[in-house]
Amino acid sequence: MKIGISALLYNLDEAINLCKEIDEIKHIELGIDNLYECDEIYKYIDKLKELNVSLSIHLPMELNLCENIEFIRQSWVRFVEEMNYKLKHLNICYYNLHLGYVISDRLDKNREKYLDISCSMLNDIINKTKANISIENTYSNNGDLSNVGNKLYDFEYIFNKVENEKLWFCYDTGHNLINRDNYIDKLHNKIRIVHLSDNDGKKDIHIGINKGILDKKEVKTIIDLEPEFLILEIKYHDIKESIEYIKEIKKEV
Repeated sequence: MKIGISALLYNLDEAINLCKEIDEIKHIELGIDNLYECDEIYKYIDKLKELNVSLSIHLPMELNLCENIEFIRQSWVRFVEEMNYKLKHLNICYYNLHLGYVISDRLDKNREKYLDISCSMLNDIINKTKANISIENTYSNNGDLSNVGNKLYDFEYIFNKVENEKLWFCYDTGHNLINRDNYIDKLHNKIRIVHLSDNDGKKDIHIGINKGILDKKEVKTIIDLEPEFLILEIKYHDIKESIEYIKEIKKEV
């Protein structure tokens, strides 16, 4: 199980310095939004190799696997395909993404339609990139637009339709604290990545572990799952204390 942290391009230097400071951190999940940013990442390749830190990409939040307009849908597939090509020398471990969003009343009337669109897009992306793709549970405030992927049903539906070993599940503890469902019990064999963060059950504030309502029992369960990547998706000033908390729990497992 690799412990990692999340970063954006603007604070990648800070993330790398944190990897130097804390030996346990061996992975960075980097969020990038534009293709031209791919060239910037290569400036850090020597530092990452020196620290033996692997890299994955969190794709843009705007990417919508449920996109109803085919022209836009295909442009997103090409976007991921081109990004993967640009980053081909960096050994990207996986690309993580949210399922997307739909106008709420349309989603209520025909959820399966949009899940089928997601399945089609995931198949296209995996077939064209040959990359590992992880889909992440999220939460929804049910306004005019609703996030898809805020319930177990969405992922069971997709994994039943897309049978591919390159399709992974990313379990986000912070999102689950806001929209709870039984992901661990039902999808434990698909969980390769965990985004570990804590919050107050209302807002996704990414505070350190044991500083919100995430209970110790769930953290123990996650450690017992031994996901391939455990990403601390929290504020950097809480990283060291959260790692110490995880180490203490591992001693008890």
